[in-house]
Amino acid sequence: MTTQLNQEVKNMLTSSCAFTGHHPMHFPFGYDEDDDLCLRIQNTMLMQILALCENGVTDFYSDCEVGPSMWGAELVLRIMERYPQVRLFCILPFEEQAKKWTPALRDRYYTILEKSTSNHLISTRCTNDCRTRCNRFLVDHAGFVIAVYENREVAQLEPAAHFISYARKKGRGIITIDPDTAFVTPIILKID
Repeated sequence: MTTQLNQEVKNMLTSSCAFTGHHPMHFPFGYDEDDDLCLRIQNTMLMQILALCENGVTDFYSDCEVGPSMWGAELVLRIMERYPQVRLFCILPFEEQAKKWTPALRDRYYTILEKSTSNHLISTRCTNDCRTRCNRFLVDHAGFVIAVYENREVAQLEPAAHFISYARKKGRGIITIDPDTAFVTPIILKID
């Protein structure tokens, strides 16, 4: 029974990916998603998602946070028609996550939730640890991570830094997209 369970976990991890990245204010373009660099980053994310799909990844996990996680979710929704086996799971840190966002961002958020395969709520309210628990859930359910991230000193306190650190400890494949160039660092498997 244990061997079968281990194989099921292994299969789940090799067929799943989560998204993370810096908060938009850490990008040179901020919230301007029409900026050329932002469009290049999103295109690079799309190419990585498609490559993962072509190699058997079917399940994508997102916390739908503004920035790379939201972009990843929207990109997965775009390709679900071409890849009917692809699924999007939205893992939300707390119920009113989008309450203070702009109306346009809230509309995008609720559209993602409506079109996703399923949604899972970590906490009914914002707590000190709901984002950490959400990030751990995402990593625990994904074998790969697409991260729009650069390991800068200023970024070490960001949730994305903790996400990536935990993913490394768990031995997840991390595809890093540089937020200043949109260049990809191929999958890095590293156990700390």
